[in-house]
Amino acid sequence: MKVFNAILSIVLMMTLCFTQTTYAKAPYEIANEAGNFINPSYNPKGTIVIASKTGQVLYSDHADTKWPPASMSKLMTLYIFMKEMDKGKINYHTKVKVTDKFYNISKLPALSNNRFRLNAEYTVEELMPIVITNSSNAATFMLSSLVTKDDSDFVDMMNKEAKRLGMKHTKFYNPAGPPNNLLLQYKPERYQENTDNISSAKDFAILSQHLINEYPEIIKYTKQVNVTVKKGTINEETFHTYNHSLEGAKLGYKGVDGLKTGSSDTAGFNTAITGTKNNMRIIQVMMGVESWYDPPAEFNRNIMANAIMDKIYSEYEYKKMLSKGVHTINGQELYVHEDLFDVVKKGVKGKFVFKDNQLSYHYDRDYVSAKYKAPSVKAEDNKKYERRIFFQENMWWIVLLSLLSIIAGIVLLVYYYKPELFRKIWEDK
Repeated sequence: MKVFNAILSIVLMMTLCFTQTTYAKAPYEIANEAGNFINPSYNPKGTIVIASKTGQVLYSDHADTKWPPASMSKLMTLYIFMKEMDKGKINYHTKVKVTDKFYNISKLPALSNNRFRLNAEYTVEELMPIVITNSSNAATFMLSSLVTKDDSDFVDMMNKEAKRLGMKHTKFYNPAGPPNNLLLQYKPERYQENTDNISSAKDFAILSQHLINEYPEIIKYTKQVNVTVKKGTINEETFHTYNHSLEGAKLGYKGVDGLKTGSSDTAGFNTAITGTKNNMRIIQVMMGVESWYDPPAEFNRNIMANAIMDKIYSEYEYKKMLSKGVHTINGQELYVHEDLFDVVKKGVKGKFVFKDNQLSYHYDRDYVSAKYKAPSVKAEDNKKYERRIFFQENMWWIVLLSLLSIIAGIVLLVYYYKPELFRKIWEDK
């Protein structure tokens, strides 16, 4: 019995140690440690922070929890729309008319919208801030209509793209993000379920990273705190951001320049945030700060988000790990072809790994998906590099000397076997 108790005690101690070393504090705890007073009831359902360049996970708390993204769904619509603009058939000057359908959607109760006037025309340039800053559902349908007139086809594209990106917990039912039942007769024909789009914090971090990295110009629109469209016309409207962490907003955080919020009675308050500090761009997704009917929840979301960003920037840095040139790595002299940059946790030691002519820095860390790995640069054995460079830089001389040697060899052979030819040449002279 004593032996059993001793073993049990050791197991419990090991479990406790493991728990203490792997436990990540919840967002509300991080916020409160920073001097705030956030009730645990406001804790998000899922949160994640990743490095935009590398996909490295810098913080995670229940990031795979399935939850309605609400109007953050519009980020996928924008991503598909930007991809479509790459084809050249649509540009920022393309116009869309407010048809009966779009006008009626803008009048649906309980939806985020703006005041569209029937038959008014808007350019893509004007619709972008209405979608992003004001989160207009009608404007979102107007943008998606430029890709395909059939809303169901567009949702098919959203789900296909989600699968391609590795968004494993995501399913879309409409392009804009409200609960499908609130769209009434404007639900996509093949997506009639009265349900929410569904996703997770991790999935939206993946989407946000692709959107930012592939289309950095989107920042022009996501960073706007206040925006006015159709200025000086009958259709003039001014919008104020719901992303309170944007630099210049109510809870502005220096360096934050996007992306998008989403809220509803079923989703509570969500946000996808990106910003840069000390040359390190991060993406944070927070989902499910409740309740939608509780006004403080909206701002507590951003208080927690800001506290997490403080923590991340204090613990991680984007730095040059190795300069271009000759280095001795694990006893081997290597030539590194370019500077190696990486996101590293301060105070944590790792090691350089040279494999398949690639050099990277490794320490214990996770990535937002299996598609990502430690950044690497080309490297090779320095002696081989020096020989290769020598031959490259002196190729003409080597070729010339080789040709001269061949010619001289031929002359000697001729002289050896046909000396009379040379005597004849000398006699002619």
